[in-house]
Amino acid sequence: MTKNLEGTARNVDLLLRSHTITRTELANYLGFTTSAVSQKLSGNCFTLRDVSRIADFFDVSVDSLLGREPLEVK
Repeated sequence: MTKNLEGTARNVDLLLRSHTITRTELANYLGFTTSAVSQKLSGNCFTLRDVSRIADFFDVSVDSLLGREPLEVK
């Protein structure tokens, strides 16, 4: 696992907690099952499309979600 992928999962989890959004709510937005979101978070299997849609959902940049720039939690 690369550092960026680990950072992505960590950042998604941080955003979920800070916005008090459940994995189920994120899964519904993405059109996934809750189990699929959990697997992606633990296995860091995010596609570029996943990352882009998650960034849109939380209104953050893709670079910050990937850990390439600081993540500002709103």
